[in-house]
Amino acid sequence: MITYGTNPGMGIGISKNIPEKAVGGSVNEMHKALNYMGLEQRQALKGKKIDYVFIGSCTNSRIEDLRMVANFVKGKKKAEDVNVWIVPGSKQVETQARKEGLHEIFQEAGFDLRQPGCSACLAMNEDKIPAGKYCVSTSNRNFEGRQGPGSRTFLVSPLMAAAAAVTGQITDVREML
Repeated sequence: MITYGTNPGMGIGISKNIPEKAVGGSVNEMHKALNYMGLEQRQALKGKKIDYVFIGSCTNSRIEDLRMVANFVKGKKKAEDVNVWIVPGSKQVETQARKEGLHEIFQEAGFDLRQPGCSACLAMNEDKIPAGKYCVSTSNRNFEGRQGPGSRTFLVSPLMAAAAAVTGQITDVREML
């Protein structure tokens, strides 16, 4: 699953195209969301180039999530033109990840392990996605400007985010397993 709009309810299967008709909202809401996201009805998302990957937030950056991502990216490198931020869900998760050596796997893959906290989930401190840039994110909200003014957010699972980080585009992780 992946979101295409500006609320978590605007989601589709990764192999589907953006719907032609509004689902779960008004036609105006859908047009506004697609305009903000720079997308069109019936457009496929799979293969779309991305700029950032954010694997974090309190909801999708538990130790189990980080283990899964590390297992997937071990021996791989991030796409050259993609920034990847890993933000543990808590200090306890960060400590456990370091104890297990996950930080070394992330570093070898070119992922930036940052301090635990909200970070790019809601554009805290310097962790903001620039305007017009696309971010594949494991956070739980994709409202307009949530990850930075003018940022464009696709919500996915941690494993889908890891696949996008490696390929530099929206990818169906099942094709890589």
